[in-house]
Amino acid sequence: MATSPRGAQARRRLAGSALDHLLADGSPDQSLRAFATALDVSHSLLLYHFSSAAGLLAEVHRLGEQRQRDHLTALRVRSPDPRAVMNAMWKHLAAPEMWPLYRVGFALQLRDDVSTPDEERAAWAEVLIPVLRDLGFTPAHARDEALLWVATCRGLLWELVTGADEKSVHRAARRFFAHYR
Repeated sequence: MATSPRGAQARRRLAGSALDHLLADGSPDQSLRAFATALDVSHSLLLYHFSSAAGLLAEVHRLGEQRQRDHLTALRVRSPDPRAVMNAMWKHLAAPEMWPLYRVGFALQLRDDVSTPDEERAAWAEVLIPVLRDLGFTPAHARDEALLWVATCRGLLWELVTGADEKSVHRAARRFFAHYR
């Protein structure tokens, strides 16, 4: 695995391209060779940077989660209404084109091939707490509410990607977000 600044930059670029490919293609069940072909790079280059398909997918998942958090931050900048931010974020999270990312994430979490759940919760809390504070939550309650938000959204997303009725899931999401009114 590359540790130089140039190597780290190449690794990030490859992971970003793999994430874009995954979201466009929709299939997380690809070999490292299939990813190499799709990215027009050698199989050995991906092995060098990620060690395995699981390593590549773990980095793709981490990057995808970061993009989601960046999206939430951008929504907050564009809208002063925290309720509108939360609803827009759910719409973005629940878009079918995002489902391959969740399938990868859920599979990796089941195999313990991603960062610890505590790290992921902390990263989401960092971007959610300001939105929740805008809704009037105290700092302590905002942290608890962030955990509720993450757990609820993950559960709803699990339902979406495992075949639950989409309309039912979206109704459940509306009921959940209604408690922020």
